[in-house]
Amino acid sequence: MPCSPARPRGRTDYLDEDLRNIDAILEHAAKTLDLSRPVALMLLGVVIFIGDDEDPYGLVRQLADRLPSGSHLVLSHTVTSPAMPDVDEAVRFWNEHGTPKLNQRRPEDVARFSDGLELLDPGVVSCSRRRPDGRDGAEPAEVAMFGGVARKP
Repeated sequence: MPCSPARPRGRTDYLDEDLRNIDAILEHAAKTLDLSRPVALMLLGVVIFIGDDEDPYGLVRQLADRLPSGSHLVLSHTVTSPAMPDVDEAVRFWNEHGTPKLNQRRPEDVARFSDGLELLDPGVVSCSRRRPDGRDGAEPAEVAMFGGVARKP
């Protein structure tokens, strides 16, 4: 269906801001979004740059708390796992030689970002397995980026 003034398809915007600047993020978002209606907060590969000493769970909670009921949190995060030692080694190498520093968390720690929200099925899983297409019947290989979707009640 073509877009018409009577039925707009929506708008998008981009914000280059530090996650720690919650007021600035929400002020900018309010220029595009109606924050009295449910929205999606998409933190894809973002909180990996926030160390535990900076309270990443508190930052995400502050953002989610200021969104209306019915909003969704979509979050992905690099994980550490004994099954993927090559990923741990790559992150170690990056953190010795690159910036910004990366933080890995266990899958259960990634799930904590949805505390107080309703974590939707299938929970926090490898992003490759979030919605497998199943065309050949084989389960996709697990990757070190895990993600989940949660709904604010």
